[in-house]
Amino acid sequence: MKFIELEQRTPEWHAWRKAGITATEAAVILGLSPYQTPWRLWSEKTGKALPPKLDDNPFVRFGLENEIVARQLFEVAHDEVVLPACGECDDDPLFRASFDGLTADNEPVEFKCPGTRTLEEVRTLREESAAYKLYYVQVQHQLLVSGAKAGWLVFLDSTSNSLIEFRIQRDEALLTRILAAGREFWEKYVVPKKEPPKDPARDIFVPKGDEETARWIRLATDFRNAAVQAADLQKQLNELKNVCTNCKEELAAMMGDYRYADFGGVTLTKRVTKGTLDSRKLLATGKLSQAEIDACRSTPSESWLIRPTDTLQPKDFVEDEQTKALAEAEATEAMWY
Repeated sequence: MKFIELEQRTPEWHAWRKAGITATEAAVILGLSPYQTPWRLWSEKTGKALPPKLDDNPFVRFGLENEIVARQLFEVAHDEVVLPACGECDDDPLFRASFDGLTADNEPVEFKCPGTRTLEEVRTLREESAAYKLYYVQVQHQLLVSGAKAGWLVFLDSTSNSLIEFRIQRDEALLTRILAAGREFWEKYVVPKKEPPKDPARDIFVPKGDEETARWIRLATDFRNAAVQAADLQKQLNELKNVCTNCKEELAAMMGDYRYADFGGVTLTKRVTKGTLDSRKLLATGKLSQAEIDACRSTPSESWLIRPTDTLQPKDFVEDEQTKALAEAEATEAMWY
């Protein structure tokens, strides 16, 4: 293995990773990663898409913060110092790895600090867990790069500061697949910038050709404009509804015990609904008076119905000072329109 003097997570390190196939990308190329597709990886390798920013991801931060704890626990348990490193495969430098740790014999040690659910699955299912199967490929890629015969996959239980360790032997059949698929991916798709097949369930749709692209842009523009206008109208509608509700509540309060009003261009009616009868209670008591029946009802409810009318004048109202004022208001209102 050729060691590469790079500090991990620096701009230079990111550029070096982009120029080759890394251990985390092996499962992607083989179609085994739930997090990324070959098409998305190709998009990032060719500069057509930016890699996701993981600095603010709480799971990523948790893993980085606790990796040093896992390393210290491993070193104490095995009386071995493991150091982070970067390296390229002697046989094919296209294949490269950033090691969480290497032993004195260049055995890779991959540390994982998962959440509670993943950790419990690893503890229960062991080699049959989804996390083990995914990271098994990553460690195999690291064995390809380092040339070692075996390595370690280590999960940290941060609640108890304990480790779940797996000793992983070199899998020549899988390494052959990693080499063949990786080289094909690079030469067939990355170098010529030829788009690989997409996964419709996971990759994004992008229109193709001038006609389809133009049609998409036209429809998207129409939708965006309509959506903005609809949002503005909905805001106005909500404001108007609030005005109606406030006016209805104040008018109802002005009416006191009255149940009906027709004045100033609105009618206001109080609707009183009797409470529903408790049939079991009613049957249990036998023949009852009306008062006793009403006692079996739930609490009655009240609501107000308000409607605009065609005129400010109340229907069939005898003219007096109020109607004169309404007539003047109606005449003024007509001038506004």
